[in-house]
Amino acid sequence: MKGSKKILILDSTAFYAGIPFTSSSIYYTTPSVIKEVKHTRTSKIAMDSLIEAGRIIVEMPSIKSLEKIRNLASVSGDIEKLSQTDLEVIALAYEKKDKGFNVTIVSDDYSIENLAKILQINSIPIITKGISNIVQWLVYCTGCGKVFKDKKMVICDVCGTKLKRKFNLIKG
Repeated sequence: MKGSKKILILDSTAFYAGIPFTSSSIYYTTPSVIKEVKHTRTSKIAMDSLIEAGRIIVEMPSIKSLEKIRNLASVSGDIEKLSQTDLEVIALAYEKKDKGFNVTIVSDDYSIENLAKILQINSIPIITKGISNIVQWLVYCTGCGKVFKDKKMVICDVCGTKLKRKFNLIKG
């Protein structure tokens, strides 16, 4: 049964921490993560060896999954802190979970962890403590108090004050 098969999906921080180089496990990641971590000759050789040996499986999530994750990140307010690579990692995890696999993302990125919690996908931090609550980020004006749905706004359209970002605790 697929649900009993555990899949670990690595983001870039997992590679920088040496996770795939110190274990014999099989990991999943995306092409953009590989591109980010293959910047030295030594890491390129090591990465190519792990991929060739089948210890790292590189997959690109579908455009449909990426759009779903991008929309969810917009609603949660995490979109401003997530790179395209981060979105791809979450989308890959979402797809694997949707196919019935027991998925865990290995990452120290709080926004990745927040979306993983929202999607009920496990996440394991590497160096940090990780998150314990789901949050929604709000953009608001300190001058007049207006809260903006458009998270990309930087100046209040009512009073002209520079906008700030704060979180709203959703679930503990």
